[in-house]
Amino acid sequence: MLFNRRWNRFWTGLALGIVLPLIVFFAVYLFGYSGTPFGEFLQYAFVMRALPKILSLCAIPNLAIFYLFLNKEYWRATRGVITATMLYTLGMVAIKFLA
Repeated sequence: MLFNRRWNRFWTGLALGIVLPLIVFFAVYLFGYSGTPFGEFLQYAFVMRALPKILSLCAIPNLAIFYLFLNKEYWRATRGVITATMLYTLGMVAIKFLA
C-alpha cells in the first residue's frame, strides 16, 4: 500500500512523462549523431524540419509508462503522463508551425 501512495501522484507521472522523452532524445543523439556537436545537431534538425518528428518519436516511451500506471490503477500518475504528453504535443506544434 505504501508503494501505491508513493507512485500514484500526479507530479510523479508528470515528471516521468517529461524526463523519459528527454532521456530518449539524448540517447538518439548519443547513439546516432555523437560525432557532431549537440548544438549543430539541434540546428540541423531544426533547419531540416526534423526536430518535431524526432521529438514525437521520443514521446513514444510515454506509452509504456502510461500503460504501466494504467495497469496498476494509478489514476493520478496516469493523468500526469497524459499531461506531459500533451505538453510535448503543444511544443512540437509550436516548433513546427511557429518556427
